[in-house]
Amino acid sequence: MINIFYRDGHLQGRMSGPMKVIENLERSLTDCGVEYSVNEEYYENNLILHWDTPHIQRYHSLKNKDKLLVGPQIWPFAPDFHELKEYTSVLVPSRWCEESYEKFFPGTKTSIWPVAIYAPEVSGTPTTDCLIYHKNRSNEDLAYVKQLLSDRRLTYTQLQYGSYSQDDFRQALSSVRFCIIIDNTESQGIAIGEMMAAGKPLFVWDQPVWDHMGKQYKIDATTVPYWDDMCGEKTTERSELSNLFDKFLSKRTSYTPAEYIDRELSPEKTIKTLLDLYV
Repeated sequence: MINIFYRDGHLQGRMSGPMKVIENLERSLTDCGVEYSVNEEYYENNLILHWDTPHIQRYHSLKNKDKLLVGPQIWPFAPDFHELKEYTSVLVPSRWCEESYEKFFPGTKTSIWPVAIYAPEVSGTPTTDCLIYHKNRSNEDLAYVKQLLSDRRLTYTQLQYGSYSQDDFRQALSSVRFCIIIDNTESQGIAIGEMMAAGKPLFVWDQPVWDHMGKQYKIDATTVPYWDDMCGEKTTERSELSNLFDKFLSKRTSYTPAEYIDRELSPEKTIKTLLDLYV
């Protein structure tokens, strides 16, 4: 049993990562038969998903901080992060995020907790070779990948982060055989996980460094924090893309990304991980 606290406005408008965390958390709690309340302290275990002014006020008013998790939607570089003093753990979605706390905010108690991934509903027979997923990377990188596809006479469709709906996403996944990811670093990569859950092999042009706060806060990171060779192929090097892509194409039907997601990011596993943190 758990109380979860979040901003109601997060469930309005265009789907985003923070909204998916809320949606998938509530869905997985329900699927696992775990009782929960929203924005009221009804049970013993508390989870504050955001760290902003309304939730800092909520934090100070909580009766029970002995069993309190905060995150993963928290920005430790914010000046009000220091107000978080009594808590069980700060939730981070992946190992590289935890390493950033260890390096830049030593002494912070952290625990890795990714939200469950659900497969989008896909249907029909693919008629297009590739979905290009482009997010926070240069148009030059995008053009390079498009040329790789054109040179091999492969057809593609494209989704640009921030400009598509969930229906667009489902339709695109239904129509393609595989996906190419041109993305920056991801703390979990929920949309990428959904592509894998839908059974789409991935070719990933990985981003190995996070330095959004300047070079003094540079740290090793990745586009795909949740990854296995069974999901596809990835590289950080432009010079390796062409040869590795040919390898990927030759092995495309042998990858099993949906099995990886079912093993590592199922509702049952992620909810057990969450509830075990209160013990």
